[in-house]
Amino acid sequence: MLNLSESHSIVATEDIYDEHGMKLLAKGAEISREMQDRLLLRKLRAPLESSLAVHDGLTVGEMMQGAIDLIAEVPALASIAGGRAAREILRDARGLHIPPPLLMLMTCAWHADPESYRRTQIVAALCAGIAGEVNAPSGDAQVLLLASALHDLGEIYINPEYLQRQGHLSPREWKHVATHPHVGQLLIGNLTSLPKSVLACVGQHHERHDGSGYPAQLSRQEQHRLSGWLAVADAAAALISRGESCSNRVSLALRIVPEEFDREAADVLIRGLQTLPAKAPVAQSSAFHLESARRLLARLESAAEEIAQVLLDDCSGVIRSVAGQARHLLDSFARSLRATGILDAEILSGDDFADPGLQEEMQQIVSELGWRMRNLARNLHLSVDNERIEAAALARLQGVIDLLDCSPATAPAGSGG
Repeated sequence: MLNLSESHSIVATEDIYDEHGMKLLAKGAEISREMQDRLLLRKLRAPLESSLAVHDGLTVGEMMQGAIDLIAEVPALASIAGGRAAREILRDARGLHIPPPLLMLMTCAWHADPESYRRTQIVAALCAGIAGEVNAPSGDAQVLLLASALHDLGEIYINPEYLQRQGHLSPREWKHVATHPHVGQLLIGNLTSLPKSVLACVGQHHERHDGSGYPAQLSRQEQHRLSGWLAVADAAAALISRGESCSNRVSLALRIVPEEFDREAADVLIRGLQTLPAKAPVAQSSAFHLESARRLLARLESAAEEIAQVLLDDCSGVIRSVAGQARHLLDSFARSLRATGILDAEILSGDDFADPGLQEEMQQIVSELGWRMRNLARNLHLSVDNERIEAAALARLQGVIDLLDCSPATAPAGSGG
């Protein structure tokens, strides 16, 4: 907000009082950087964000129009959201109401990170594509588009060091990033009266149907039905926003673990991307990717053995619940890896084994599952970090976390972030 006040007029939308009832600023007054500094030093009756609005800031209409414009620019978006129904949903969404405090925070986020704002527009376009393809009721489409606009708002309260770091975040560091869906949900709930369905979708957009998501590791039955659509759009947008030919990568990311994503929404994206021309793969080493897959399976099996031993021990209810869920996910990852056929690739003839398309898919499989193992390590840490757990069980669980958190042999796809 301090940086935004250098280029935009920020005004009070209501009288601002401190905790003792002393009036500090009148409604309509423009707030300078110096005034903001003073207000931030006082304990206020209400959060400062709830009492401010920005003039000439971001509007919902501009955001949704930007999403429409991106459809014409990005082939992957055109294949998914280029139809009449999706465009109509986005045009209607230009009239949606987002309260001034949230628009101010969205404007702050836009100025701080224009690329993240563009990615949000990609998510909105994908959500419109999903809603249009399944002929969703207008109420569902409105909730979905509102949630898509607001889903990453909580990131502006996260230390930028964690969001912008290029290297490997440890599970302890990751827990700060993992709070952003919950922070966004709290912001919307505390500052507005938007529908609870919007809050739920924002808070759950990184959850997964198989319970492997974050921050709460909710199962499908515990999630709002539209949050799964937003999760699919957000995962795909992470790849599409890079500007690369990504149809195969998005399709693989959405289907490699069968129970992970909402199947209906994922199928909409996969079908749409099939219409794009395939990019010629770059020749790589099949032997290297095969060996990486074997190492990945060995780590999965070692982690599963450690988890099994934890469950045999007389451990606490928390550990038993966390370990049981981890064992289920490890089994699912191992089944997914075997089902791809990558471990049997060397029985192919020499020409088939050297096929660049096979090589590229092997790389992507190793990357995607390696990322999910790291994500499981992070979730295990999140689950036990604030619990009082016996030292022996915690030490054994830490061994599982270390096994799963190894950097993958290839760069991870953005779908798990």
